[in-house]
Amino acid sequence: MFISSFARKEQIMEASELRIGNYTMDHGHPEQIPYGSDIDSAGLMEPILLTEEWIIKFGFERFEFEYEEGLETTYVLEKSNGHQFVLSDSFQPMDGEIAMLDYKLQYVHQIQNLYFALTATELTIGS
Repeated sequence: MFISSFARKEQIMEASELRIGNYTMDHGHPEQIPYGSDIDSAGLMEPILLTEEWIIKFGFERFEFEYEEGLETTYVLEKSNGHQFVLSDSFQPMDGEIAMLDYKLQYVHQIQNLYFALTATELTIGS
């Protein structure tokens, strides 16, 4: 079964969700928002569904651990200062083995915004 990495057309984006540098679907193609004035057109953009492909593009490394309960996958982005940004296999931000938030990241712009809020650094392809 093929799963598209793009959201369905019904998803409406709000300007308050976006920042310069966020990746969104614009006219059927993933694009970064280059200017603040482009955020005013948020209703014309579509969010990009967060997938393992996007996580890897951002520089995360996939790790698999085997426990008595079964196999667990995590995604880790090593920062230059030695700290790590960790996601569970369902894209839930983690602190060690404990979930940081009560929700899972669903879209590419959400992980970009959270990463910036926590690190004051932009998360871009090849970070």
